[in-house]
Amino acid sequence: MKNLLLARQKQKNGSEGFTLVELMIVIVIVGILSAIALPNFLNQTKKAAATEAKQQVSSIFKQAHTYVLEKGSLGDTPDKDCSDYAGTLTTIKEGASFRYECGGTQKAFTVTAIGDTSNTNTNGVEVKLTGNCDKGTSEIATTGV
Repeated sequence: MKNLLLARQKQKNGSEGFTLVELMIVIVIVGILSAIALPNFLNQTKKAAATEAKQQVSSIFKQAHTYVLEKGSLGDTPDKDCSDYAGTLTTIKEGASFRYECGGTQKAFTVTAIGDTSNTNTNGVEVKLTGNCDKGTSEIATTGV
């Protein structure tokens, strides 16, 4: 019985913890998984920022369409900063992720969202809505995602 206890203690002392090689293998595996997952995560944040811009340009277009229904027209030239239709928009200096511009004609009205170049999630992202303010129909195109 005493010999059995001594044998178990010797076995126990030799098998405690992980070896350095085992720990290094785990670190390498975690590093590989991180290298694969990080670009996918960053791409998803860019897509989320583009979705924000799509919602905003759609909202501005709907407000311009409502403006046409109420006033009869957009006027001689569309308001470049969109303030006639959407009110005062938050600027990039004030913390917005995109700069918004309106243009075109009443039948080919455009709203463009241009991403902040100092923000990695919005740099290079551009969302452009082209629509007919008389009919209220529109199409959205996104680049840089």
